[in-house]
This record gives sequence, structure tokens and C-alpha cells, in this order.
Amino acid sequence: MDNKKSIIAIIILIIMVLGLSGYIVYDKFFKEKEETEYTNVVDDVSIDINKLYKVGNILDRFDKAFNINESKYFGYAYKFKTLDVKDFDKNAAIYVSIYNDLIKSNTEQRISSARIKNRYEMIFGKTLAYTPNSIDITDNNKIAYDDTNKTYKYTVPITDNDHKPEYLVRNIKTKLKDDLVIITRKVFYVEYTDSKANIYTNSNKENLLGEVTLKNGEVSKEEVTGKYGSKIPTYDFTFKIGSDDEYNIYRIERTK
Repeated sequence: MDNKKSIIAIIILIIMVLGLSGYIVYDKFFKEKEETEYTNVVDDVSIDINKLYKVGNILDRFDKAFNINESKYFGYAYKFKTLDVKDFDKNAAIYVSIYNDLIKSNTEQRISSARIKNRYEMIFGKTLAYTPNSIDITDNNKIAYDDTNKTYKYTVPITDNDHKPEYLVRNIKTKLKDDLVIITRKVFYVEYTDSKANIYTNSNKENLLGEVTLKNGEVSKEEVTGKYGSKIPTYDFTFKIGSDDEYNIYRIERTK
């Protein structure tokens, strides 16, 4: 009986040793790999890929919110030679923070202010203070802030946005520098005519660059930048690490 107990004790000890060894191997090798596999190094600058993903998320919000031609904020990000985040119009900032959450339904909807504050600070950090406010989308439509319930209420009509005039954007370069990420982008304005599209430098339509044929109903950004690249406005979207250790929009600057 004692021998049997001894054998069982030895087996348990072996299992514990193997388990501990396995943990050490995991902790030293596999865990280390897990913790570093989302980090990329470019030109001796280390960056968390998840943070770079968030930069892409912010750019996507800009591209969508500022590309509704019925809106008062149509093309807002491209109207300035230099736009620092501290000078950003706060109503435009709320609009870009809320746009992705708007539901097109022809009926009144509500969104909590806390949710939009989270989006707002993800984009602008602490540099541009969040102040809830009602904003006009068009002359006849607004997003109203309800201070009693701490919500935004709105009605967005269901519309057909196919082939309405728009800004198209193509990223051409990403630069990492110290605590900055700089995305260089080509931005041009498009008006559609049947199976073709006229390409302008901006919505003022003062400078027509040319015409391209639609491919599967779409403008080829590669074709446009290939043909007219040297004449298309170029912008640097600069993101900087904020107090929350995340990248926030810092500056938009037209460089060409």
C-alpha cells in the first residue's frame, strides 16, 4: 500500500514538474511572441499595429462624414491650408464622431452622449474638449442635443447616394516619426455623368483635371492619380500619441 502511495506521489510530482516546465516554456517563448507580434518596426520606430489600425479607423470616419454633399460639413477637412486639431470646428468634430452611428430610418433615433464622447476622444484625444451641442446637418435637418436625457436625437432620411458628387481619397505614403504617424493622401473631387466622371481638384470646380470612364460603375483611383497625380491636391494627415497613449488626429495640412 505504501509503495502504491509512493508511486502515485511520484507520478503527481512528475506531472507538476512537466506542467511547470511547460508554463516556463510558454512564458519565455510563446507568450513573448504573443505580446510582440502586433508591433512593427519601420525606420527604427516601433509601433503597435492595433494603434495603427485605429488611425485607419479615424481616417475612415473622416472620409465618410465629410463626404455627404448635402451636409454643411461636406469637404470640411480639405478647406484649409493647415488645420490643427485645437482649431477644429467643434460642431464638425461632433459630426465626425457621431456620423458612423447614425441610422437612416426616416424616424427619430437617439444616441447617448457618453457613447459619442467616447468616439470623440478616440479621434481628438484631450486636445479638443468635448462639449455636447446641437448641430445642423443641413438647413432643414439637425442633430439635437437633449441635455435632460444626455442624448442626441435625430432623423436621417433614407436616400439613394449612388453617383452623387463626392471626394475620393487615395493614401500614397505612411511615415512613422518619433511619436507621430503621417499619412500622405491625394484628394480629388468627382462629378458623374452617365458612364464617365469629371475630375476636379475640389468642389469649387475651378480646375477641371480631366475625364475618366467608370469601371464597373466606379472611378479607378489608381487611374486618376496615375494620370493627374502631379496636379491633385496632397494632404498630410498627422496623428500624435496623446495622454491616453493612443494616436489622435493632430493636424491636417495641404502640402501641394
